[in-house]
Amino acid sequence: MIQQEQQAFWHTSSHILAQAVKELYPDVLFGTGPAIENGFYYDFYRGQPFTPEDLKRIEVKMKELVAADLPVVRKEMERTEAKELLAKNGERFKIEILNEIPGDRVTFYQQGNFSDLCAGPHIESTGKVKALTLLSVAASYWRGNEKRESMQRVYGISFPEQSLLDDFLRRLDEAKERDHRRLGKELDLYS
Repeated sequence: MIQQEQQAFWHTSSHILAQAVKELYPDVLFGTGPAIENGFYYDFYRGQPFTPEDLKRIEVKMKELVAADLPVVRKEMERTEAKELLAKNGERFKIEILNEIPGDRVTFYQQGNFSDLCAGPHIESTGKVKALTLLSVAASYWRGNEKRESMQRVYGISFPEQSLLDDFLRRLDEAKERDHRRLGKELDLYS
């Protein structure tokens, strides 16, 4: 995949993650969910931390959404309509983002019963994602500001073929094996 296609692929994967989380944990609020250098993440505001068991459930739900091959549809709407929709759903973080977007019209991307305020781009359907896994969860502050709410950032990676995911995970394991912090501790180099 070329860079732009890869970004769209991972961006769509972040929306699949958000949809899965919302279906499993309806009270969660959304932050942002971009593609990044090695995959994607989505920030969530939730009363309790995601556990390893939660991540497993989320990943299973994501695979169900992929198997459903939901079309990803771009929709435009008036800013006032968008604000009403977000307010109705209690999405205060998305309203903050909306307030910073110029113009009278904004875009949402919809897949199934899920939609998200988003400029895109995205791939045409969830079914294009053939292999995915969630990598980790970490704390983050809303907008990177330690005076703001603490969010949970869930990281993942996805590919259009299982072999690409397998190769990525193998390289990730090899890098962990060579990690100087782990080796130093095991070899007692820093005492």
